[in-house]
Formats: sequence, C-alpha cells, structure tokens
Amino acid sequence: MLDAYQRILAERKNPLGVNPTAWVTCREQARHIIAECAHTLRHGTEAPLNPQLTRKTRRLGGARLSQGIPPVYSVRAGSLFFQIAMDHLGRVFADRPGSEQYLMKVLPTLQTAITRRLEEGSSGYDLFLLDVVRDAAQQGRHGMAREIHDRIGSAASLALRQLELFELTQNVSSSTDARLGSLKQAILETLYTTRDIVTELRTRADTTGSLQVALSAFVTAMAIDEPEVEIHVEDPDDLLPRTVSDDLFIILRECLRNALAHASASRVTLDVRVGPGCVRASVRDDGVGFSPGHRRGNGIASLTERTQLLGGSLTIDSAPGRGTAVELTVPIDEEEHADDGRGPAGDG
Repeated sequence: MLDAYQRILAERKNPLGVNPTAWVTCREQARHIIAECAHTLRHGTEAPLNPQLTRKTRRLGGARLSQGIPPVYSVRAGSLFFQIAMDHLGRVFADRPGSEQYLMKVLPTLQTAITRRLEEGSSGYDLFLLDVVRDAAQQGRHGMAREIHDRIGSAASLALRQLELFELTQNVSSSTDARLGSLKQAILETLYTTRDIVTELRTRADTTGSLQVALSAFVTAMAIDEPEVEIHVEDPDDLLPRTVSDDLFIILRECLRNALAHASASRVTLDVRVGPGCVRASVRDDGVGFSPGHRRGNGIASLTERTQLLGGSLTIDSAPGRGTAVELTVPIDEEEHADDGRGPAGDG
C-alpha cells in the first residue's frame, strides 16, 4: 500500500513523493496512521493521543516549508492516502463476514488521524512564520546592540584610556583633582550603562512582542473588513517562556479563526496577561453565540487537548444570541524563560 502511495504521489509530481527526505517523513506518518487504525480494530477504541508524536508532526510543517514544500501538497497527500487506505481496507474485508461493520469502525479513526496530522502540520507552518518574526526582531536587537557597543561603548572606552594617559603624562590624579574625578566617574557610568543595554538587547527574547505581531499578522492575512479585532498582549516583566508562547499562539489563533469564521460578530477582542506563575487569556466576541453543550466538534476538542497538555484549563461561555467568551489559564515556570536559549552575553 505504501509503495502504491509513493508511486502515485510521484506521478502527480507531489514533492512528498519525489523528494527522498520528504518521503521518509511522509511514510512515517502513514505508518502511524495505519497503526492507529489497527488499534481501533483490535480494541474498539481510538489510540490515546501521543503528545511526543503530536509535537513531531507539528515540527514537520515548518520543516517542509523550509524545504520549499507549500502546505497544499500535504493536503493533497492526505486526501490521496485516505483514498488508497479505503481501497485497501475494502479489499482486505471484502470476503469477511461483517465487513461493513469493520469499515464503519475504522473509517472515523482513519479520517481523524489524517485530519489531526494536517491540523498539526498547519500549526507547524504558522510556528515557522512565528520563528521568522522572532528572528527578524532578534536580528534588529542584535544590530542595535552592535551599533551601541561599537559607537558609544568604544568611544567611552577610548575616552577613559585617554584620561588615564593624561593623568600619567601630566602627573595628576583624579583622587586629587575633583574635576578629573567627576569626568572619570561620568565616563565609567556611561560604560556600565552601555554594557547593561547591550546585554539586555542581546539576551532578551521578546516572546511577548512576537506573539502580538504574529496574531496581528494572522488577522491581517484573513483580509476581512469585519469584525473589528483588537489584540492586547501584556507581559511587563517578560515572563512568558517561548515553549508556552508557541502553543498559546496556536490556541489563540484557532479561537480567532473560529470567531472570524462563525460568530458573525461586529467586534472581537483578544487579551493576554502574563503574570507570576500563569498566563491568562481570553477571546470574546459579540456574535451569534451557540450552545457549547450541543457542539462538541474536533475544533473544541483540539483546543481543550492543547490547553490540558500545557497543564492549563479552558472554559467556553456562550449562548445563542449573546456572543462567546473563551477563557484559558496556563501555568508557567519563570525559570524556564531564563533558559529559552538566552545565553550570557559578553560585555565586549
């Protein structure tokens, strides 16, 4: 079945079947889907969600984008695999009693497994773009740090050396001449301040700013005139770890997508507040609303699963005619933020 899958992908010039590296990961995903279908047939229930496999699938989205493979090829590959798998299962169960029962049992698992991987891959593409935003911001800060270090820091160091040389050649000392002492102290304070600024620019990971930029970029990409969307992200003490920011972006993006696509609202507000020990976020709209107890689709289940994997909680308050409010709380480890790839910076 997998040989036929690769052959048809290649015939259709799908890079996932043509590119050897991409095919290895595509085949691996197909094998995991087959394993999930086998689990359903043996045990009668879907296999439990594997967080490690979920994260790996998400990373594939970004990896494929970096290989120049647009998301549409993953969607086409998923659709093709569904067709091939159904044909294969039909042949396997053709001569078995109760074949329709087996097919009806495995069909939802097959569909869910493929859909989940496409969703995670889509999240991976978005996280790749989020990384691009972060890298651009980081490069800008590094460039500013270089300019401050090279221009102000170097000039202050040179002034200090010249002052020390003046003391030696003129046989004077800052300890006996108050004016020289004040000048030397001003130069030293300039050096210390410059080093502090350069260190902050080089080491600070502006996770909060990147999250706001990425969410705003998502809304812009939707190219909508209505509703009006307001996004506020507050993290005055820079406590948000990058790992939490990634998953938070995916969750909030999906909440925004749902509000923009289904709420028929005139106004949507997104608020994120980061404080000691936790992140609190909300997405509210003044749209048509719905009955949460009567709608338990994959979208709500996915949001709940993602929040629970972060150790957090998510609530949805809505009713027909009075809008929707999604509230979530996620714990954060402040020490984890200190280890977000922010190594020590030399003072040059």
